[in-house]
Amino acid sequence: MTSPSRTTRRPLVIASIMASMAMVAIEATIVSTVMPQIASELGGLHLYSWVFASFLLAQTAMTVVFGKLSDLYGRKPIMFVGIAVFVIGSVLAG
Repeated sequence: MTSPSRTTRRPLVIASIMASMAMVAIEATIVSTVMPQIASELGGLHLYSWVFASFLLAQTAMTVVFGKLSDLYGRKPIMFVGIAVFVIGSVLAG
């Protein structure tokens, strides 16, 4: 009995996970750098914790939303949508 030839996609999967983690790290670096300026524009550094809490709340809510969407439509299309939103937002912010 012969076993069917299986091709592995492990390098592609690992590369996509590493790219996603790199985007998260870049996003966290940008937000932590700009956070004092955002808080001062809102009325003072005493609002720093509110700005940070609202950012974490939005991030947590979107994690749940994208998780549900990936259950409905599949992980790959939702991953591409997330990457596209990130790139478009970065270009517009730049």
